[in-house]
Amino acid sequence: MSEFQGGSDGVPGGADDEIPGHIAADFYLWTWFASEVGRGQVDVPDQSPFTWWVDDRLSFRSAGEDKVNAVLTGDNPSTTPEARAALAGGKVLRDVRLALRRDDREYAVTLRGSGIQIAGAKLPALVKTGDPAEIIYERMFLYEELNWMVGAMFRRFAEERTSPEWSSFADRMRAWAGGRAADEV
Repeated sequence: MSEFQGGSDGVPGGADDEIPGHIAADFYLWTWFASEVGRGQVDVPDQSPFTWWVDDRLSFRSAGEDKVNAVLTGDNPSTTPEARAALAGGKVLRDVRLALRRDDREYAVTLRGSGIQIAGAKLPALVKTGDPAEIIYERMFLYEELNWMVGAMFRRFAEERTSPEWSSFADRMRAWAGGRAADEV
C-alpha cells in the first residue's frame, strides 16, 4: 500500500518528510484515546463528518526501539487489560488498525510505523458490475476518501499537539493510559 504524500495539505509521510518517531506514536495513542473518550469524530466544514475507532489490532514497541514486541488482535483489543498494561509498562504504539465510517461507507486501515504509512486498507464494497472505468473511478474515489479522512485526523491531532492546551491534554491521556476510566479524565 502507499504512504501519504507530503504536500500543502499538511499530511506527513512524503519522501522528503522526516517525522520524529514520537510523533507517530503520539498520533496513534491520540486516535485510540479520542475514540474511547467519545471524541472519535471529525467535523469538517462543508463536508459530512466521519467517525473512527480502534478495530482489531494494536502493536507495541519499547520506547527507543522500532521492533514490535507485543501484538494484540481480536475483537476490541483496545479494551483489554493487556493493552493498558503495555502502555503502563512504557510501551508505545507502533501500528494501529482503525475502522472509519463516513455516511454509509465503512473502511478499515492499519497505520504503521514512524512514517504513518497506510497498510492493509479495506475499502467499502465496490460496484459489482458495470463499466470497468466506473469501477476504477469508484475505487479511486474510495481510496482518496480514506486518505482524506486519515489526513483530516492527522490535521486535527497536529492542531491539538501544537496548541497551548496540549500539556493538559497529554496529562489526561497519560492518566487514561495508566488505567483510569475515560469518563474520569
